[in-house]
Amino acid sequence: MIISRYILREVLSTLIAVVCVLLLIFLSNRFVFYLADASVGNLSSDVILTILMLKTLDALVLMLPLALFLSILIAFSRLYKDSEMVAMLACGVSIGRIYKTVLMLAVLVALVVSVITFYIAPWATEETYRIQDREKAASKLAGIASGRFTEATSSAGVFYAEHISDDQSELKDVFLHSERDGRQVILSAKSGRHFVQEESGDRFLELQQGYRYEGLPGSGEFSIIEYQTHAIRIQEQEVVRSDRKHKAYPTDELLDPEGRHQFAEQYRWDFDELRRYDHAELHWRLAMPLSVILLAMLAVPLSKTNPRQGRYAKLFIAILIYFIYSNLMGVGRSWIERDVVTAVVGLWWVHGALFILTTVLLSKQYGVSWLLGRTPPVVSHSPAGKE
Repeated sequence: MIISRYILREVLSTLIAVVCVLLLIFLSNRFVFYLADASVGNLSSDVILTILMLKTLDALVLMLPLALFLSILIAFSRLYKDSEMVAMLACGVSIGRIYKTVLMLAVLVALVVSVITFYIAPWATEETYRIQDREKAASKLAGIASGRFTEATSSAGVFYAEHISDDQSELKDVFLHSERDGRQVILSAKSGRHFVQEESGDRFLELQQGYRYEGLPGSGEFSIIEYQTHAIRIQEQEVVRSDRKHKAYPTDELLDPEGRHQFAEQYRWDFDELRRYDHAELHWRLAMPLSVILLAMLAVPLSKTNPRQGRYAKLFIAILIYFIYSNLMGVGRSWIERDVVTAVVGLWWVHGALFILTTVLLSKQYGVSWLLGRTPPVVSHSPAGKE
C-alpha cells in the first residue's frame, strides 16, 4: 500500500504539471486566434472567454491521454534513474503490482475522459456553434472599425464612421447610404450613438446634427432634410444554423438510427454516408478513454532506463509513438467515413497494434512472469573473481 501511494503521488504531481503546461499552450494559442477574429469583427469581445472555455473542455479529450502517458513515463524514468525501481523489484514488489497501481489511476482518468468525450465535449461544441451563429447574425454595427467603409449585411448599403468609441456606442462623423425602391437615401451626421431600447429590446442607431438626402439626384423628387436627432431601427438578422461537424452531435443521437434517418431526410444527406460518419465519430469517442489505458500500459515498459541515460531519455520515442498512434486513429476514422473499412473493424486494429507493442516490450524486459504476478529476477553483479 505504501509503494502504491508513493507511485500514485509521483505520477499525479507530474500529471498536474503536464496538464497545466498543455493548457497554457492551448489557451495562449486559441486566445490569440480569437482576438484576431474579434479585431476584424467576426466575433464580439464579450464571447471570447466563453468560447475559449468551451474549446478547452473539448481539448481535454486529447490532452488527458497524452498528459497521463507523459506523466507515467517521466515519473517512472525518474524511479529508474535513481535506482528506486530496481530496489522495489529486489524487495519483492512485482511488476504486476506496479501495473495494478498504474491501471487504477488510468481507469479513473479514463472515466473522466469518457464523461467528457461522450457528453461534455459534444455539448461544448454545439454551444460554440450556436454562439458563432448568433455572432454572424448580429448587426454589423458592433463589428465595424473606425475610418473603414463597411457594407451592410443585406449588401444594399454602406456605413462609415470616422471615429468609434471602444465600447462601440459613440460614433463621430457618420455616413450612411442605402437604396429603397430605386430611391437613394443618404444620411450624414456629426455624431451618433448605438443603444438598445429596454422596453422592446430593439437596437437603434441615433444620429445627431445631420442631413438626410433622399430621392433621385437632379429630379424634382429629390429632398434634403436637416435634423437634430434621427433614430434608425437596426433590423436583426435571422440566426441561420451552420453546418455541424459530427463531434457536435450528442452520443444518444448518434446511436439512434431512426432519428438519424429523419435527420438525413431533413438536411438531404445520404443515409448510408451519414451512418458511416456516425460510426466513425462513435469509434473516435470510444477510442479516447481506451487510449488512456493503452498508453498508460505502454508507458511503464517504455520508461525503463539505466541511471546513465537520464529521466528524459525515452521522451522523444514516447512522443513519436503517440503521434503515430494518434495519426493512425485519424487515418482509421477517415477510412470508416469513406467505407474503406467496416464499422465492425473500426479503430480496433490501431488499438491492437499498440497493445501488441506493449506486450512485446514487457515480454522482452520481464518475460511472461509479470502476467503471473511473480517478481522478475534481479541480476546482481559480483566483484571480479567472486561468486
